[in-house]
Amino acid sequence: MQLIPVPATHIDIAYQRGASCLHEACDTSGGEITGDQLKMLLSRGERSLLEMQSDGQTVGWGVVRIDQLPNVRVLFITDLVAHNGGFEQFFEAIQQLARDLGCSKVRCAAKEAQARLYRMKSGFRPVYEILEVSL
Repeated sequence: MQLIPVPATHIDIAYQRGASCLHEACDTSGGEITGDQLKMLLSRGERSLLEMQSDGQTVGWGVVRIDQLPNVRVLFITDLVAHNGGFEQFFEAIQQLARDLGCSKVRCAAKEAQARLYRMKSGFRPVYEILEVSL
C-alpha cells in the first residue's frame, strides 16, 4: 500500500490517469465545490492530491489540506474516491503523512453512512456536527 503525493505541476496528468473521478466526491458536497473547481485548487497548490496504490495499481484518489488552528494542526481529508479500494488500508499511511507534516490530528467531513464506515474501519470519532440552513 502506498500513498503517492502528486505535485501541483502534475494535476492535469493525474486527472488524465483517473483522478477525475474525484468529481464524484464533489457531487456529494451539496454544491460547495465542483470537480473542475477542485482541479483548479489542486493545480494552484491550495490542496494536495494523493494517489492510492496497491500492488502498483491505482485504487483510489484523495485530497487533503492542512488546517492550522490556534491550538491544533490538522490534516483534513476533503475528498476521497476509492471504489472497493479498501481506503482503510491506507489510513496508517495517512496518519504518518499527518505526523510528517507536523499535524496531531486527522479529520474528515462525511455524511451519515460514510461516517459510520469511517468510525468502524479507521477509528474516527465525531468532534462536532456541522449543520446549515439555506438563506
